[in-house]
Amino acid sequence: MKRKAIALLLALAMCTTVFWGCGKGSNGEGNSKTAGAGASADITDENGKINGLMNKEGLPLVEEGTYGFSIFVDDSSESGEFYMIDEFKKQTNVDVTLKLFPYETATERLNLDLNSGDYADVIGGWTLNDSMILTYGVKQGIFIPLEDYFEKYCPNISAILDLPGVREKMTAPDGHIYTIPYVTGDTTVSYSPYINSRWLKNVGMEMPSSTEEFAEVLRAFKEKDANGNGDADDEIPFSADPNNKHIEAMTGWFGLPMDKYGVAIQEDKVVYGGVSKQYREFLSWFNGLYKEGLIDMELFTQDSSTWEGKGNKDLYGVSIAYGSNEFSGIVQTTEKSEFDVLPVLNTDKGGIWLKDTNGFSVFRTQAVITDKAQNPEIICRWFDNAFALENGIGCSRGPVGVVTMKEGNGYRAIDTSTLPEDQQEKVSWSNLWPQALPKYLPAGFKFVEDSPLYDEKKAMENTYEPNLTKEVIPSNWIALDDIDRYSDISTALTDYFNQQQALFVTGELDVNDDAQWKAYTDGLNALGLEDWVKMRGIEGIAE
Repeated sequence: MKRKAIALLLALAMCTTVFWGCGKGSNGEGNSKTAGAGASADITDENGKINGLMNKEGLPLVEEGTYGFSIFVDDSSESGEFYMIDEFKKQTNVDVTLKLFPYETATERLNLDLNSGDYADVIGGWTLNDSMILTYGVKQGIFIPLEDYFEKYCPNISAILDLPGVREKMTAPDGHIYTIPYVTGDTTVSYSPYINSRWLKNVGMEMPSSTEEFAEVLRAFKEKDANGNGDADDEIPFSADPNNKHIEAMTGWFGLPMDKYGVAIQEDKVVYGGVSKQYREFLSWFNGLYKEGLIDMELFTQDSSTWEGKGNKDLYGVSIAYGSNEFSGIVQTTEKSEFDVLPVLNTDKGGIWLKDTNGFSVFRTQAVITDKAQNPEIICRWFDNAFALENGIGCSRGPVGVVTMKEGNGYRAIDTSTLPEDQQEKVSWSNLWPQALPKYLPAGFKFVEDSPLYDEKKAMENTYEPNLTKEVIPSNWIALDDIDRYSDISTALTDYFNQQQALFVTGELDVNDDAQWKAYTDGLNALGLEDWVKMRGIEGIAE
């Protein structure tokens, strides 16, 4: 969830619709229900309407034109239109206005909105984190508790919360649940490097198994016109998703598997690895590659569109990504593309990779309802309706009756390329639903497919499984008394860790200079690293 470049220009004036979120009665005025009052205060009138607006049971939720709410969410949709949002309007009569920002600018914009008091009814996406839930929910009451609404009006959400471990993970330290759950089957590893096998063949090299061999492959990519276009100078041997670079994960090749916050697993213990000798060794090695011109010179400054644009031009030999099609522009088919999973390196010397999940993820910070919202019970039921099976299918794969067809006890997914051209774009994955918002399909749900697409993530899991950590890094809530201190330290540490990483990689700081390394570690300590480690429940600091 978390993805920040060092030099990132803020595009504050995005082409989005400015809106004000509120429930409205037939006279256009805000309903008298006070946000955050709780489901126990709801009143059912003689017509069976809750608080004068919401139908007690079934669909639609409200009469047409009587209620709407706004959602702030990070999404890079060019059109800002989503098929399933329109479908839910037909089903519920609820008007939803989206306030969309690309991830690169969404975090800063959300901070501005919250500080100004001009924020949406619902805030969703990868911009949220535990610290924000604790600060704006537990401490300030800007994000309102939702568990009473779930219990009273949301059978689908309640069933999700009753899955093993979900309710416990969703419940904040004060005993309340502030977010809409986003529970999904997941891969054991999210972001990893993908390597172009066609380039390997063009330069006459095999798949590398060590960091030394990997460096030789990158040199060959740079020197031998690996993409075969006649220009030996346009290749970029290595790059990474600007929002999820995850280059510190490669510290695992040196024996200390780390996440993007510097937290690592060492001998089955959770430790802080951002000051470790292994992390320093990785930075030194990676800086050497950068000096040779083997690393994308824009690694820390480009945005997603630039990264994708270069990948679409066949300029990358290796890139870290969730999937290779995110940067290659190669359409997924039933066959493997020219990109392969780069295996874990140096496994004979203790090389290991961090396991992100056990195959099942609970994202507890994906959508909150704010104190701006009138009639939050309607919003909760709107999301609950989105979690109904066929709606979940629509959000995840495509609308039933258009892209997915009911077949016996299952659903068949068709090849969207068989649809008329004007419809193909409307039902493309990115235009189905703002994918940073919660959606739901039961674990293990499978579509019937005549020609299933090649499962690159499954291939990655099979490749990585023997060389993953046994456990994942737990995400513990912070104690109530530590919320303010933790929030301040966490933001400062994350920014500092990312900034210093970029300076060491690019050579503006010399990672091999003991004095400069000490200044870096002293900086972390001065920002409160030891307190942060204790508050996170981390077992120690790796040396």
